[in-house]
Amino acid sequence: MFKDGTMTLGVNYWESRTATQMWRKWNPEAVEKDMKALAEHGMNLLRVFPTWNDFQPIYELHRAGRPSGIPYETRMFETEEFCPDTPAGYAGIDETMMEHFEEFCNLAEKYGHKLIVCLLTGHMTLRLFLPRALEGLNLYEDPIALKWEGRFIDYFVRRMKHHPAIVAWESGNETRSLGPVKNPAQAEFWLRYIHTAIRHADPSRPVIGVDGLNITAEENPWVSSATGYLSDYLSVHPYNMWDKAGIEEFNSLRNLTYCAALNSGLEQIAGKPSFVEEHGLWRPMAVSLDRLAMYQRGLLWNLWASNGRGMLWWCAFDQEQLDISPYNWNWPGVEHGVFRSDRTPQPGAKKIAAFGRFLKSLDFPALPKAKTDAVFLAHKRELVHASYILARQAGIIPEYQSPEDPIRDAKYYFIPSAAARAMLTTRRWEELLAKVRNGATLFLAWDDTYLARTNEVCGMEVLSRRVSSGSTTYKFDGFEVTMPRPVDVKFHALTAEVLAADAEGNPCFFRNRYGKGVVYTLGFPVERLAYSAPGYYDDDAWKIYASVLPKQLLVSSGSRYVLESEHAFSENRVAVLLVNSGLESYTGKPVVAPGWKIVSAKTDDPAAVQFENGTLKMEMNSGILLMLEKMK
Repeated sequence: MFKDGTMTLGVNYWESRTATQMWRKWNPEAVEKDMKALAEHGMNLLRVFPTWNDFQPIYELHRAGRPSGIPYETRMFETEEFCPDTPAGYAGIDETMMEHFEEFCNLAEKYGHKLIVCLLTGHMTLRLFLPRALEGLNLYEDPIALKWEGRFIDYFVRRMKHHPAIVAWESGNETRSLGPVKNPAQAEFWLRYIHTAIRHADPSRPVIGVDGLNITAEENPWVSSATGYLSDYLSVHPYNMWDKAGIEEFNSLRNLTYCAALNSGLEQIAGKPSFVEEHGLWRPMAVSLDRLAMYQRGLLWNLWASNGRGMLWWCAFDQEQLDISPYNWNWPGVEHGVFRSDRTPQPGAKKIAAFGRFLKSLDFPALPKAKTDAVFLAHKRELVHASYILARQAGIIPEYQSPEDPIRDAKYYFIPSAAARAMLTTRRWEELLAKVRNGATLFLAWDDTYLARTNEVCGMEVLSRRVSSGSTTYKFDGFEVTMPRPVDVKFHALTAEVLAADAEGNPCFFRNRYGKGVVYTLGFPVERLAYSAPGYYDDDAWKIYASVLPKQLLVSSGSRYVLESEHAFSENRVAVLLVNSGLESYTGKPVVAPGWKIVSAKTDDPAAVQFENGTLKMEMNSGILLMLEKMK
């Protein structure tokens, strides 16, 4: 599962008619119809949710005069039945629910599905589904809560680990949302406790960590490096409309790269394989069904190019017919499904199925990973995506690392929007400078930066700074870039060469020799500014990156929206992926590097992509695989 160069396709699954009540209203006939519909469209990895309060329906009984918070007895169900003298009773688990779950696993296996089981599903669509006995407790530290969590996991995992349909365990669904966590230490302690309990009960299966890219504790207490250390796999749950990806059209470059950027950033920063475990949108507010299908097609191409490993859509079926909470509350989206509630496929289901068939038709089992070109020290999640877009437009394959970690070896380093000290301690800054002195190249985008000795390192100094407004145009060698200017900083070159200036002639881009290496300093935070408002990726900002690290691409489309990646099988045979990630169709004659030839071309959607006599035509959000060989 999730091997390099492969793409596993699936969904987050709730039964099509009952959703979060599927276990208490168990209907195996309906489930089987769901399984069949999913299998027919090649969506064979399902993330499933044993609702916590259904599976562990425990109630605490309290005796008068007893110290507050200390229960006298634990019973089960609203009828206050004694816990049976069985392993299930000891865990407070309803054996009937376990029988339903095993029957579900049997049905999944029948149709070739594999399952990720989210054990403590106490959170779903921002509603809590907690056992009554645990309501009001801090689920991350209260000993009563921890006791019952541990018992739940131990029993459930031991009871079900025999089943071949189950391929991985997870603590629950977005368990970071079960309540407020005090600090990173508490988050790490709880996750260590839960993962240890899972592995103790079943050491044979991988454990998936809490979702999300959180580079430092300043960003979020669920720090990705700690999660990576404690987990076998990682995941992201990107929802474009809740982030600045959503400020542009859903089919835009900004959106088409969102999942790939966050997922590859997480894997590179935290050091464990990562995949897109949830992804979707509030469909009625953003895009038509046909355009959503185009997006899903382009999404899969960009994920495959970035070694995305897997994509599970949120969710399997629309939920507009449900009159239960949280779906009948006044804010949840209920039309997320890749299928309608009657199990008929949306247009996107057909695109996902076509991509799966395309992958199976290839004469190689896995796509080699694209070689990375530079290390990016991004201290915020937004800067990962912002810099990823510019890098990919420039043909650069980025490798991300946390600025808090030891600086990796590389020929090129980028510090996007280096606000303050860019989260670099003196130790890490000196490590980086040592690598530059030894011959590496550093690019730094100035953002009220005050790292040590920048006058010497960057070869320039700040003359003045004032808060400003409006925008300005910066003139580079052969291109111009217009950006907002919330802060107007005037620079003066010391030892650096001036490479560009603003419209008033003030220098804004510098190149300075530093030891055996070179430091490029950009006088404005291009990544943060470009990400802050729509339209800036339609400009030539990416050419700034290209001037620092010029790439000789094997196939050049001439379009800033057609992203290229190269995947070498050998020195003489390379797969090149071209993904039209823009809003418009592309027609052109891609230029092949001297000494190479295209020997074959293949796509998942021949109606959308044609390559004939050297001319390539691509609909928006489409991709093509070109096989290149060296000429003899």
